[in-house]
Amino acid sequence: MKLLTTVFFILILSHYGRAQLHCGTVSIEPNTAENANFTFDSFSNYEGGVTINNVATIRVLVENQAVPDIDCKWFLHMQVNNNPGSGTAAANWEKLSSYGSAGGTEPTIDILEIKVRNNCQTSPIDGIYQSFTTNGDVIDIIADLLPLTAAGSCATNTNGPGSYLTNYDEYTFTVDIRVDPGYAFNPGIYELDIRFHLEEQL
Repeated sequence: MKLLTTVFFILILSHYGRAQLHCGTVSIEPNTAENANFTFDSFSNYEGGVTINNVATIRVLVENQAVPDIDCKWFLHMQVNNNPGSGTAAANWEKLSSYGSAGGTEPTIDILEIKVRNNCQTSPIDGIYQSFTTNGDVIDIIADLLPLTAAGSCATNTNGPGSYLTNYDEYTFTVDIRVDPGYAFNPGIYELDIRFHLEEQL
């Protein structure tokens, strides 16, 4: 029987690269990495896949300036990274080690599915599994360049000042992931990064 152990790292990152123009604070709290490990060592795992619910929680904090600015808005997306500098093909997971070759190929990024949800269904993709296809792909949770939707109405695309402390159902996102590899891939240990990026709309 083939043995495929998949190691998957989620990195939750906030934007600190430049000073805010319209908002006072824009951050994910806490700004820490979360790890999820999938082990495929039975036929049922290969056939049915493995799902991990509540693998990470994204807590958004966006504060306005001392003198409120009506243009304080934010966006949130996720991006896949397979460490292409290591020689990894654009559509594959990064291989850390292999258990020999069974005549298959390296796992492709699209076998990973990721779902983001919250109580207000704030994101247009709320509760719907999404897949990346190649390194660097971006999936919007709350898109950039949207008109202001203020907190407090529990509406889709809420993107104004608010906090997981005061508007928990709108500003807290739960992340679920699943991998359904089938039998086509070589056994080994593989890794992907998913980065969550929160930034002020400019």
